[in-house]
Amino acid sequence: MIAFYGYILFMVLAVFVDYKLFATESAEQYKRALHSIIYWGTLTLLTIGFIYISYENDWFQGYQSHDISSTSGTAISTFISGFLLEQSLSIDNIFVMAFLLRYFRVPSLYQNGLLSIGIWTAIILRGIMIVAGLWLINSISWMVYILGALLIYSGVKIFNTDPNDQADPNKSLIIRLIRKWFPVTKAYFGGHFIVRKMGVWALTPLFITLIAIEFTDILFAIDSIPAIFAVTTDPFIVLSSNILAVANLRALFTILSRILEKLEYIHYALSLLLIFIGVKIMTEHYFPIPEWLNMVIIIAFLGGGTIYSLWRSGKEKRVKEINK
Repeated sequence: MIAFYGYILFMVLAVFVDYKLFATESAEQYKRALHSIIYWGTLTLLTIGFIYISYENDWFQGYQSHDISSTSGTAISTFISGFLLEQSLSIDNIFVMAFLLRYFRVPSLYQNGLLSIGIWTAIILRGIMIVAGLWLINSISWMVYILGALLIYSGVKIFNTDPNDQADPNKSLIIRLIRKWFPVTKAYFGGHFIVRKMGVWALTPLFITLIAIEFTDILFAIDSIPAIFAVTTDPFIVLSSNILAVANLRALFTILSRILEKLEYIHYALSLLLIFIGVKIMTEHYFPIPEWLNMVIIIAFLGGGTIYSLWRSGKEKRVKEINK
């Protein structure tokens, strides 16, 4: 129990340290994003070491680790599979975040702070969804079939959706309701979410963008949380892999935003991965897949999708140069 909550407290502190050290708006933003990636990569490796030691010595003593009954090696491979899965699904999230920041024309000076707030709330939101999801799975035996069907549906929907063709955020129900109930300024007022203008309190476009980002993360969490349950229902591994995958989103966004156009086909790999996981969670009881094979399959989907995206982007670029 102490080990479980001690790790959670440590990760909360780690997110705060990352914000203070690397979430600065300056000419060195890209460099600091690289340092943040190294920072979270180091914490991920430390988490793997912590998993090995804690499961090897039974620090949890059954608390919050009920479905890991084999070796610490199995726990590590399960964590890696879960982390890679959650990190890969976050790529689609990055596409949408980039679109929202461009659409609402958020000044670069305030983007890091906005994304940092989004990360904090995303971690809290996913923690709540994980607890609720685990309760449902443990209480209702057929819930896995609903989760599996949801993942298959999500995979098919992503496959048929162009990541560059996003819906107008201002037409979403939640944004329309906010604009109907509250006055919203046309201009930004520094990093303020709400300002007093002509004696009236009004929301700024920065607040609208934050709501859009938060709502988007809810939609992505509906996909990613069931997906991790297909890998494991161990609460510690589910929570730790989610925190580590979400916490580095700001830095990952800064780095990948420069090459998003080269990864536009990776969503096909992500969609097929979701379909595979949906089928897996529904048939796991009849056709169990070893943890090491599950990890290999996830890596194969991600690697194949990345290579194909870079190849197609390079090919299209060469065709455009020839046709000039």
